[in-house]
Amino acid sequence: MIKESVDDPPQITIAMPVYNGAKTLERAVNSILNQTYQHWQLLILDDGSTDTSIEIAKKFNDNRIVVLTDGQRKGITPRLNQAIELAKGHYFARMDADDFSYPERFSKQVAFLEAHPYIDLVGTHIRLVDKAGNCIGVRTFPTHHTEITAKPWLKSISVAHPTWCGKTAWFQQWKYRTMLKNEDQDLLLRAHESSRYANLPEILLDYTFVHTFQKSLLSRVGSAKVIHHYFVYKRQPFRYIISLFLVFIKLILDFFSKK
Repeated sequence: MIKESVDDPPQITIAMPVYNGAKTLERAVNSILNQTYQHWQLLILDDGSTDTSIEIAKKFNDNRIVVLTDGQRKGITPRLNQAIELAKGHYFARMDADDFSYPERFSKQVAFLEAHPYIDLVGTHIRLVDKAGNCIGVRTFPTHHTEITAKPWLKSISVAHPTWCGKTAWFQQWKYRTMLKNEDQDLLLRAHESSRYANLPEILLDYTFVHTFQKSLLSRVGSAKVIHHYFVYKRQPFRYIISLFLVFIKLILDFFSKK
C-alpha cells in the first residue's frame, strides 16, 4: 500500500475484476504498469476463474498490485462493490481484464479532476478492437455533463464504463446495484441529477468488443430493468414507455443484424 503525504499526488485505486481472463490479463496489467502516472493501487478481483488467471495475476512483482480471490463466482457488480469498500485512493478507476489503457490515461484523467473539482466522474473516447486487437471502430462521446445526460429516456448516458475515473467518495456514496446487466447505466442514471460527469475528448483506452445476439439480448433486458427501476420510481410513465419501446426496437435491429 502506498502511503500518502500532503506533497504526494492523489492515489488512484484501480478495480480490475477478472473471470477466465488468462489470454488478456497480462497485457491489461502491463498497460497499468506502463502508465506515466505511477501513484496507483491495482485491485485484481478474481471471480472464480477456472483458467490460469490467478497465477498470471500473482506473478507481477509489484507491491501496488493486490490480488483478491475467494474461489466464488459472484459476478462483476459484487466485485466492483468489494473494490470500492477496499479502495484507499482519493480516486477510483475502472479497468477490464481484456482492455488496454493508453500510457497517459490516468495522468490526464487525474489532471482533469484536479483542475475541475466539481466533476465527480470522467471518462474518455474509446477505440473498439476485436479479440485479435484489430481496430473495428471508434466511439466518441459528448464532453460536458448537460450533453452527456441529455434526454436519458431516449439514449444511454455516454460515459464508457471501462474508462471511468472519479472520486472514491462518489463511488462509496452510490455504489452499484445488483442488476442482470447494465450496472453502469443504472448507477449513472440514479446519480446524474446530483452529480457531474465529463469525458476527455481523446481516445485513451482500447475496448475489446465482441458482439453476439445473446450478449445483446442480455444487455437489452438489463436496459429494460434499469429503465423500469428509474422511471417507475420517478413516476414518469410517458418516458418509461418511450424508453421500453426504443429498447424493443434496438433488440429487433440486433436480431436482424446477425442474420
